[in-house]
Amino acid sequence: MRDTDQTITFDQMKGTIGSLVFLWSGIEQSLNEAIENLLTEKKPKSVHGISRSIDVWSLAVKQADNISPLRTDLCDRLVRMLKEALVIRNLVCHGLTGISARLHIDDPEAHLKVQLGEDTRILTWYQLDEMFSWMSRSRWLIIDLTVAAMENDAQRAHNRLLSWEKFPEQH
Repeated sequence: MRDTDQTITFDQMKGTIGSLVFLWSGIEQSLNEAIENLLTEKKPKSVHGISRSIDVWSLAVKQADNISPLRTDLCDRLVRMLKEALVIRNLVCHGLTGISARLHIDDPEAHLKVQLGEDTRILTWYQLDEMFSWMSRSRWLIIDLTVAAMENDAQRAHNRLLSWEKFPEQH
């Protein structure tokens, strides 16, 4: 439930930038470890860039022998969400032009203003909070999808992913 009477300080808004960088660092680390685990016999070339890591990992997860519709759906959903969030990350890291706090409930919602090329956006506290909510859980989904892809027992692999069926809605 969204708290519309919430005040947000300038320090809290600055903290959103640090949170974004921290979450992406962990996601990138999880992707690199997962790629290494999935492709141990194939000795993958070094993967550069988060977008490329997402693609290599996704392909490896979906090429496993015991692929299931649930794993395919979860992997595709996570990849789509990560790529959308990566656009936000790039906008914030390379095109931040303003930070606005909300010191009184009558003020407009706190937000970051970003511009990169032709792409100009206002990213509200609420939008960022929603994105951080699922991003903070995505590392565990990457791990579970990776383990499911390496699992020899198809039923065990499927069962491992059942709790993620409603991702990102479940908490």
